[in-house]
This record gives sequence, structure tokens and C-alpha cells, in this order.
Amino acid sequence: MGLRLTLLARLGIVLLCIGFLTANSSFVFASPNYGGHLIVAVPTDPDTFDAHKAVAAATKEIDFNTYEGLVSYNSKGEIIPALAVDWDISADGTEYIFTLREDVFFHNNRLMTAEDVVYSLNRIRDDSTGYPLTWHKNIEHLEILDTQQIRLVLAEPYAPFLSELADAAIIPSEAVETLGVKPIGTGPFKFVEWAIGQHIKLTKFEKYWKAELPYLDGVTFKIVPNPATAILNLKAGAVHVIPRLSADVAWQVEEDPEFRLLSAPMNTPQLMAYNLMREPFDDIRVRQAINYGIDKDLLIEGAAWGYGSKIGSNMSPSMEAFYVDYADYYPYDPDKARQLLKNAGYPHGFQSTLSLPVDYDLHVKAGEMAAAMLAEIGIELELELVEWGTWLERIYTKRDYDLTIVGLGGKLDPHTILNRYTSDYSRNFFNFAHEEYDALIEEGFLETNPSKRGTIYARCQEILAEEAAALFIMDPNDLVAMAKEVNGWQHYPKYVDDLAHVYFGK
Repeated sequence: MGLRLTLLARLGIVLLCIGFLTANSSFVFASPNYGGHLIVAVPTDPDTFDAHKAVAAATKEIDFNTYEGLVSYNSKGEIIPALAVDWDISADGTEYIFTLREDVFFHNNRLMTAEDVVYSLNRIRDDSTGYPLTWHKNIEHLEILDTQQIRLVLAEPYAPFLSELADAAIIPSEAVETLGVKPIGTGPFKFVEWAIGQHIKLTKFEKYWKAELPYLDGVTFKIVPNPATAILNLKAGAVHVIPRLSADVAWQVEEDPEFRLLSAPMNTPQLMAYNLMREPFDDIRVRQAINYGIDKDLLIEGAAWGYGSKIGSNMSPSMEAFYVDYADYYPYDPDKARQLLKNAGYPHGFQSTLSLPVDYDLHVKAGEMAAAMLAEIGIELELELVEWGTWLERIYTKRDYDLTIVGLGGKLDPHTILNRYTSDYSRNFFNFAHEEYDALIEEGFLETNPSKRGTIYARCQEILAEEAAALFIMDPNDLVAMAKEVNGWQHYPKYVDDLAHVYFGK
């Protein structure tokens, strides 16, 4: 009860902050100016700069500025041309012919060729290098038609192919041995320096194929793990932008006329994952009890200061064409939670460990609140704070954990969002297995009809809710704090920072 009263007392402050945000969540762009060096605060180092091996969202937000694929996407999530100017798709959906853009240079000043494209895609298909992008195994054949065209044949139709191809960075083969620490791509900025734990520096690529971009001379990503420290840096002029600002410090910026605070859906569903291979989480009654034992509305207000959309499955409301609202599938009901625990053989509850990535304040706060709520139904959680690298290695890769809270980076297609729960997915760290679910995902893999795809993925979301595959909490809002002279920032439905369009201007 004490927890709930304390949180409710904070709601007045939350509502005040919401009023501030509404008043200043958009602004009129000034005319673009060239020049200047932007400093962006980020909470953690990349895992690797090899775009074919990286799994951390923190890496991909930087990579968006250095690497490019044949296609990309805009702020609406629509697929747009990038290193390919256009493409033709066969009637059966298995053959793609891409026409490559001319006069594209790598950061080592060599022209990109059709051979580079084929090399890059083949490298991704290799298990030893491309495991984060295993969907490329569906490629049956690659060939060069001429200097500006390649032909790509799929073994079978694959509806999300173009959207996933946006993550397939094209690289020069001669740089492959050092990509992990020195990325070389075709993007608007090229790599200068990585001082681990301190910063990553990029500089404007003068030979970028979009001649008018970027506006900035350079960018530094400054590693600032603590949100309060990031705010101090912003106010002192030591950084210009804080992407994904922690909501509980946002009011410090919103009240200051020297700064702007932008807000938009993040498309990064936050959830508490159960390790379904460990007792007692292999019992659906226990999982359902946890779902009934969490007041998600209060958790969102307390951990995210109200800046989040409640969810009930692993899909963001920003995915309007496919989203099904299961947010209230398990309404807050602690009495029902206690009864389910009793039925499962835990009348006095049980003890477990909740592992939280210390680099992400939102997940830590949500974990602290969830633990307090679950204590009220008899579940005692020991909180374990782990570094992000440890989380990736021990929890995400080796599946060595009981419970954890994390946000799963947004994708552009429902298949690649929901495929994470298939029993044979290499990074299914939930250990979720459901025969009908696997069959539906396989069906969606082949289906190209939008209406039929909608039906398939609606049922997938329903299964995740029915099975309480996780405690699905919220899609947090993406809050971006910046100095008032920073313009041109764009929100994307993926975890990226697009700095090509950013400029300084009054």
C-alpha cells in the first residue's frame, strides 16, 4: 500500500510534466545551416561495429550514420531506395533485381561495386558472421547481371524481405578484418575514433552520394551512463542532444527555454521476460499470477512518468496495420494472482532473481516497482544489476537467468518482431515454445497478402497473451532533449539516431 500511495502522490508532478511536454513537443525548423560539431549523449558503448555481427540496439543507433543497405526507411517506416535506386520483384515473390546507385564511395574512398554487394550479402548468410541476420539463409542464389545490377533469388516467398534488407550493410571486403573496431561503410559520416567508455567520434563524409548531406561537420557520441549526469552535461553545453531521455528527469529540460523536449512512440516494447525452462515459470498459472499481480498503469506512471503506452503482447501501437490491443488482457487483480499461485502449489509465494541491465534506467525503475508489487502477492524478488555486456552474454545469449526486464528494439515488419518467440529462433531467450505459434509464423513467412498477414499476426499476439509468454508492460515514449539551436531531428520506428538531417540554427 505504501508503494501505491507514494506513486499516486507523484502523479501530480507527472501531469504537470505532461502539460509541459504537450506545449513543446514540436517546433518549426529553421533553414538548414552547414557546419558545427554535434555531441550526443548515449548510455553505453557499442558491442561491436561490425554491422553483420552487432546485436545491441546501442550499436545500431550509431551504425545508421556509417552504414547503408540496398534499401532504407523513412521516419514513417516506409521502405525507400538507398544504395539501390530501384528494384523489380517477380510475380511469385521469389526473384529480385536491384539496380545499384552509381558513384557511391566507401569511407576508404573506393567506389562501391556489384561485387561488394554480393560479398556483403554472402557474408551475412555465413553462420560464422551473420547469425543476427539469419533470415538471409532464405537467399538461394545471388548473381551479378552487369556492373549496376544484381539478381537475388529466394528459396520461397518471404514477405518481410525488403524491410529486413534495410539492415544488411554493404561493406568493402578488404576492410572486413577490422570492422569491429573501425567501421567502413557508405553512410553520411565516417568513423574517426572509439575511446571505450568515453566516446565515439565521426566526421562528415565529403564523398557521400547525397551531395547536400550531411549538414554537420562531425558528431561525437559521448558515453554518459547516468541520466542525471547527461542532463548536467546538456545544461553545461558539454552535450547537445540526449536521445531516449529518462522520463523522470525530463522536467528539468522542459521548464528551461534554452532546450527542447520532443516526444514520439519508440516502437521498443518493454517486457519482463520469464525463463520458461526454469521452475516455476514453466507453469502458466505462475506466469498469469505475475501478470495479474502487476498494476501496469501505475508502473507506467511511476517508472516512465506516464510516458508510455500499455501493451499486452509484443507489438507496439505504432505498428498500426498489425497491432491488436491486449493491454487489459490481465487486469490488475492481486486476489486472483494469489489464488493462481495457490493452485500452482505456491500458497506462500516463492523467491526468485530479477536481473536488470544497469545501463538502462527505465528498466531498473520498472524492475524495482514490479518487485514491490509482486511482494504483495508473496513473490520475493532479489534484484541483480548487471552491466549491458553481461546482460547480452549471459542472459540474451546463454539464457542464464530467472527473470529480466528489457526493451526489444523495434522492427519494420510484424514477422521480424514476433519471430523472436519461435522455438527454433537462435535468440529466443524466453525459451518459449508453442506448436500453433510456430506454424503461424511459418505461414506468415510465406504470405504476401496484407489482409491474410494481418489475421496471422493477430492470432500470434493473442497466443502470446493467452500463454503469458512474458509480462508485456509498455511501449515507452522516445523522449529527446536538445539544445534549442539543434534542428532537423527525426523520430524513427527503430532504435536509430539519424544525424544526416540535423543542423544548428536559430
